[in-house]
This record gives sequence, structure tokens and C-alpha cells, in this order.
Amino acid sequence: MRLRDVWDTALRRFSTHPLQAWLTLAGLMVGTASLIFMITLGLTGRGYVRQQIEGVGSRLLWVTYTGSVRGGVYRVLEDRITDADVRAVEARRDLFTGVTRLVDLLGQTSVLNRATDITVLGVDQSYGAVRRNLRILRGRFLDEDDVDGLAKVCVVSRKLYEELYGGEEPGTQTLHTLGMGFTVVGEFEEPVDTLGRGDVTPRTIFIPVSVAWFFKPSKVVDTLFAEVRDERLIPRAVGILQAMLKERHHPDAQYDVESMTTVLRVSNAISLGLLTIFALVAAVSVLVGGVGIMNIMLASVEARVQEIGLRKSLGATRRDVMLQFLAEALLLGVVGSALGVALGLAVPLVARPFVQQVTIRISWLSALLSFLFSCGVALAFGLAPAYRAATLDPAEALRHE
Repeated sequence: MRLRDVWDTALRRFSTHPLQAWLTLAGLMVGTASLIFMITLGLTGRGYVRQQIEGVGSRLLWVTYTGSVRGGVYRVLEDRITDADVRAVEARRDLFTGVTRLVDLLGQTSVLNRATDITVLGVDQSYGAVRRNLRILRGRFLDEDDVDGLAKVCVVSRKLYEELYGGEEPGTQTLHTLGMGFTVVGEFEEPVDTLGRGDVTPRTIFIPVSVAWFFKPSKVVDTLFAEVRDERLIPRAVGILQAMLKERHHPDAQYDVESMTTVLRVSNAISLGLLTIFALVAAVSVLVGGVGIMNIMLASVEARVQEIGLRKSLGATRRDVMLQFLAEALLLGVVGSALGVALGLAVPLVARPFVQQVTIRISWLSALLSFLFSCGVALAFGLAPAYRAATLDPAEALRHE
């Protein structure tokens, strides 16, 4: 029997029993769409977690002084990170694309006629470029002239700005804290949650680091931030930073050099595990659809026993009969899988414009693999009915009531 005749017969069978066929296709269609949905959900979640880590800086290192300990039992004279250390790190252009300083102070200002604690951060003009989690809403950020000229200017967090100035444009307001007045030049926010690794609180202002040093005994730096050129260089950069600080300070000084490497590794492992679980759960739905195909194909064999016996008596071989029923199963699989892929892609694409906070990530490769998997399941579950039809005895089949 020619392959064209096999497909023609399968199509004719599909068209003569449309309701039966569409009910069978529904299970496979939903299973295929579910598989794509789950993979899309896993990839979207993975991307969201990655976005949160990028908010901290996936290539960012931060160094803090943790104290000076001798013999592991008592503290001696402090040996904090200094501006000279920052300059030395900046010189390593082979490892770092950017370095910035942070000095942490606590101040007070009047909010709604009440004295309120605020976080005052002394930073360089490069802070925003290195930390990568700063968005200016109004006005501007600190610039090089502000730092070099010891300008008494500040950039205010969104919450504090709204409490103090409402909808006014920055430039004329003066914020009083630390015993001096700072001209407000901008309003900012952190667009991404920094997973507890951020410097900013709801009530925070940035001032030039050179002005913040007025309130420190010397040019000390509370946190040194450095952005590594490549994620693969992070372990080497951590080692070099530790070695540089050990060389430049007395041996009892303790410095904590942290990175997002561990967080990245754990998040990737968790994301991959969840993606695998989602895909396996959805694959069960496809298998349920395959069971439906096997059920309808077995019913079809039972209803066509005399037809099979007649074809065999006219010369059809076991191979011809088996091909016929496999073609019908595959046709069901192709149509059901194609509809499932269309549904699985359409819903995320339609949802994209309505979901602004999260980027919905669609994998076209997953759509192709889902289609092939569903077709394979349909074909596999069609094997048993096809084999049953192919092994029917012609004489017995013709006598079948």
C-alpha cells in the first residue's frame, strides 16, 4: 500500500468522525500547551531572579573592614580602608572596569515637622555607573565638579523627596542635616530590589564623598565597590583584592571581600531544578493526551475489525495495516500538537504588553521540542492499537459481529 494511500485513508477517517477526533485532540492540545506554559514560567522566573541579582551587580565586588584582631581574641588599633587603597584598586584596569567609594553616615532632618533619622551616603560621581541600580527621577546625580569642589549638594530618595517637597522640581530646595544645608539637585530610586545587599534605605540622601569626609577622622572608606570585567574573573579578582589589602595594611586587619558568585550559582541551580520539575509535570499532561489517543485508536480497531479482515483477504500485509493505524495516530498527534503549540505561544505573547514588571521569556526551541515530544507520544501510544489491528486473523475478522 502506497504511503499516499495510507495518509488519504487516515484523513478520511479523521473527517468522517470529527467530534470523536476533536475530543481526542483536546487532551493532547492542552498537554502540549501546558508544557510550553511551564517552560515559559520557569524561564521567566529564572530571568526575574537574574534581574534581581543584576540589581546588586552580578560582577560586583564589595569590600568592608571588619576589624583588627590579634590572636583571635581582642581588637587593636583600627586599620580601615582608605582613599589610597581605592586608588590602588583603580589602577588594576586589567581586572576592574570601575571602582567607587562609599562613606556611610547617619543624620537627621525635619520631616513633617518631626526630627527623622536619614541615611547619608558619601559617594563618587561613578557610584551609579558601578552599582547599576540607580535611576534618576528628577534633576541629576552628583558629578565630578561636585566631588572635587566639595559642593554641598545632595540627591534625595523618592520617598524622602515626596515627604519633603511633593511635586516640586529640584534645584531650589535646601535639606538641613549634619549641621549644614545641602542644595537638592536630584531625586532617585532603586528600581530593583537588591536582596538585602543595598546601601539605600527609604530615607536616604547622596552627598559628595569629599564632603562626607568632614565627619570622618581621615579619608576612610566604609565600603569599596569594584566591578569586575568578566564574571569568570571574579575568583581571581577576590584573591587579588585580599592580597592587596593585606600587603597595604598590618597583618591583624580583617577585610571582607564579597561577591554574587555564590548567589548566582545557587539561583542557577534552583532555577534549573524548578524548570525541570515544571517540564516533567507538564509532560504528564501530554502522556494523558497520549492515553486518550490510544483509547480512541483501540475503539477504532474494534469498530473496524471486518474492514481489516477484508483488506487482509484482498492482499494487505501486516505492515500495510500497521502503517495505516500509525498514520492515523500520527495525524492526530500532529494536529493536536500544532494547536497546542499555537495556544502555548499565543497566551504569553498576548500577556506581554500587560505585564510590565516581569519580562515574559518565550523559548521557540521549547515550542519545537514540545511539538516533537507530543507527536512522539501520539505515535508511541498508537503502536499498541496498530499492532492489535495488524495481528488480527483475516478469517476470524470477517466472521466478527
